[in-house]
Amino acid sequence: AEASGACWPFWVEKSRFILFGTYPFDEQWRPMLASLLLLGLSIATGQMAVSGRWPDMRLFAGLWLAGMAASFTLMGGGTLGLAPVDASRWNGLPILLILSTIALALALPVGVLLALARYQTRHRLLHRAAGAYVEIMRGVPMVTLLFVGVFVLPLTLPKGTSIDPIVAVLIALVFFHAAYFAEDVRSGLMALPAGQHEAASSLGLGFWPTARLVLLPQATERAMPALVNSTIGAYKDTSLVVILGLHDLSATARMAFSDVAWGNQALEAYVFVGVWFLVSCSYLSWIGRRLANKSAKARRRSD
Repeated sequence: AEASGACWPFWVEKSRFILFGTYPFDEQWRPMLASLLLLGLSIATGQMAVSGRWPDMRLFAGLWLAGMAASFTLMGGGTLGLAPVDASRWNGLPILLILSTIALALALPVGVLLALARYQTRHRLLHRAAGAYVEIMRGVPMVTLLFVGVFVLPLTLPKGTSIDPIVAVLIALVFFHAAYFAEDVRSGLMALPAGQHEAASSLGLGFWPTARLVLLPQATERAMPALVNSTIGAYKDTSLVVILGLHDLSATARMAFSDVAWGNQALEAYVFVGVWFLVSCSYLSWIGRRLANKSAKARRRSD
């Protein structure tokens, strides 16, 4: 107690609790495996984006869907001989990764579709509906939408039907972040010369082939800084779920130093969380810089 400096025994004693919270101690290999699975998919996606070597998109989407299903199966149990664990005990790193990586992975394609719907002008009703959706989502605080997802969404379901709070929050995050991704992608679309669309039309390409082969590759390249910025912001904002009683990494850190024996180690607890966010956000920033440099080199070669 009279020593100065960092309290290393706190990290030794409480690091496992900060990572996995109140999840049953003997079953903590399951949240560890789920976390490694989601981290592996995220890192692999980042490396493929940097290298430009993408697999077949159907295979890629299938891997992500399989990873999402596997993470929920590992955490919840009740199948494959795994003991069931109530969602209220899903704490720490796994809940952060489930709500951030899965929400972002699902929100990006939804955002692309919204951007295309708002970009095109042939179907005016679709154009206006997409614009209204984006403006409403961007004009509503995320906290409000989270409360709607947890407390209002279950009321709209048929009688006798329930939805897990984690799934409700995940749905709310997908629809919220999709609006921001839509505007990022639309900014890239609006930056393209009009001749790109006209040239594709002169070749006989319809809207969807034009969007997939001509517009979106160039638009996402131009919108990459904004997309990376939105991704980092969305990843950090996931910590707001603590107000709904979901215990992410910052909440388990606070629980760790709430123990009377370790009540003076709040700084050590938050340094643990801060280092995690610093490393993960730095990786995302590195991906963004590599993609920006790659795009700049490609433009210089084309010039």
